[in-house]
Amino acid sequence: MLKKALAVAALVALQAGASNASVVFQDDFSSYGTSTVLNAPDSLFGGNWSTGGGTIDYLAAGDSFGGLCQGNGNCIDLDGSSGTAGLFSSVVFGAGTYKVDVGLLGSGRNTSETVTISLGSWSVVIGPIGSGADASSSWTFSTNGGSLSFQNAGGDNIGAILTDVTVSAIPLPAGLPLLVAGLGALGFMSRRRKAS
Repeated sequence: MLKKALAVAALVALQAGASNASVVFQDDFSSYGTSTVLNAPDSLFGGNWSTGGGTIDYLAAGDSFGGLCQGNGNCIDLDGSSGTAGLFSSVVFGAGTYKVDVGLLGSGRNTSETVTISLGSWSVVIGPIGSGADASSSWTFSTNGGSLSFQNAGGDNIGAILTDVTVSAIPLPAGLPLLVAGLGALGFMSRRRKAS
């Protein structure tokens, strides 16, 4: 009974925190120029993103590569034009609970793509994502902190398409410590009563 009460209390606390979430990072890639940049350098992203171990392509909606964004404005091809997909990483976030919303599409070029998304101790693998599929999703999790990173599997210069990212911080509900202490006291009294 006590375990069930603790699980319900934790779920209620998480839902209460999620409703008070505040956006701490948001990017739809609209502010980095109107021209496609293959093998985009870190300097293009003004400190918001970096690429390690390979490359990504910045695709602008208004030019010949823009169709790959599938009507979503500017976007990122997570497997650049060097033959090695880069690890595309955001600014650093501290430890805490976050809600991450990601716009992620198939390549649009008759391939299936797999993408690993991670933030500190949390990660998820998405895929295989079909050519025209929409793999956009949302997750809520606690982590020890770090950069939000995207790694496309493979190295064929054709990657999944990242259209937008929103990271929201979920505060710890003010009453949660008191609730946990109260439930702990109930558990202690219950055990003591059983021992008698």
